[in-house]
Amino acid sequence: MNYIILIICFIILPVISLKQVNPKFCINCKYFIPDINTGEFGKCSFFKKKENKIHFLVTNITQEEYYFCSTARDANDMCGEEGKHYKKKES
Repeated sequence: MNYIILIICFIILPVISLKQVNPKFCINCKYFIPDINTGEFGKCSFFKKKENKIHFLVTNITQEEYYFCSTARDANDMCGEEGKHYKKKES
């Protein structure tokens, strides 16, 4: 009986614990909008700002504003550190 417990502890449990955790980076998400200028300030298309909608009177184009990825990942009611709304980008 003791040998069975030893086999489980030394062979089976280390194999089970080798499961790797892949972090959810915003750059790999399908909602990520890259910054054109510097590439540092990406935005998240999942979270639209309701109060800041830009309407260009000359061209009659309405443009939505989005929250920065850093803001969405800091706020727990949005995406949070764990990336609640993360969807992997299909390449």
